[in-house]
Amino acid sequence: MPTTNPALERDALYAKSQVYIRRGFRAHAEKDTEEYQLWASLALELLGKAALAKVHPALVADPDHFHSLFAACGRQISPDIKTITASTLFKRLSHLGKAFDSRHKEACEQMALRRNAELHSGESPFSGMSAEAWEQEFWGAIEIVLGMQDETLESWLGAEDAKAPTKIIQQAQRALEWAVGNRISHCKEDFEKEHKGAKRREKIAGESKFLTWNDHTWDARDRCTCSACHCSGFLGGNLWNEEVIDQESEGSEDFPPMETVKKTFISELFFCPTCKLRLFGTKEISAADLPSEFYQTEDRQREFEEEYGND
Repeated sequence: MPTTNPALERDALYAKSQVYIRRGFRAHAEKDTEEYQLWASLALELLGKAALAKVHPALVADPDHFHSLFAACGRQISPDIKTITASTLFKRLSHLGKAFDSRHKEACEQMALRRNAELHSGESPFSGMSAEAWEQEFWGAIEIVLGMQDETLESWLGAEDAKAPTKIIQQAQRALEWAVGNRISHCKEDFEKEHKGAKRREKIAGESKFLTWNDHTWDARDRCTCSACHCSGFLGGNLWNEEVIDQESEGSEDFPPMETVKKTFISELFFCPTCKLRLFGTKEISAADLPSEFYQTEDRQREFEEEYGND
């Protein structure tokens, strides 16, 4: 649906993000790491808004500002347009791409907070902060947000400029895979030292099926076999979507109609109470070959809107 204001148009937001990251590259070439991070943070926010606007411009408009909502729906009634905050942006992006997990969300929010402090206060949060401290998380998030728009680093930056970020992402991935493999190996060694013999380990594995985990940080939990000790561990995940897979057409006064809902959760943490292995984020879970998502079904009462009265 067309809009009349570039503040909410996907192509305008995307193009402006390209302008800003190129300014960031120029600052980086001049060894100005503070300005590099400033332009990079602005480019990230604009690119994220472009991803939301591709779904619909209303996702970028401030929901409490009706002028902006009208503009998002193609009706310009005022030049005054307000968009969502960075915090809201990154929350919404987590519902566009499964790989944009809570770790990416937190890293992006921290970058936006530093940017705001740099621009709107007497603080200098970028001062003395090397690019290596934030670049890996930044380019990892950028790659995911580009994927939401069917774009790549090459299409956003140009083939030549994309080489350096691609190298950073690849290095980060290799380091993550090594770190996860090393963590699994150490937990496996410790488990085998503590529990000698196959029968003893089999007994411990059986007992692990009755262990509980009381972390209520996540929307849901599911059991999963540990990559290190092969005991029963837990996945913690956040809701991705839900789908009605069955519903009753009619009920009664005493028994209202019901529906069965299938819920999909993105795995964002794994914990094994037996060997204490912990994995954080979708990338670490993928590197350990654990399920990237899990499902639960729920039977619930169907909800109907109240009848609209004209009396």
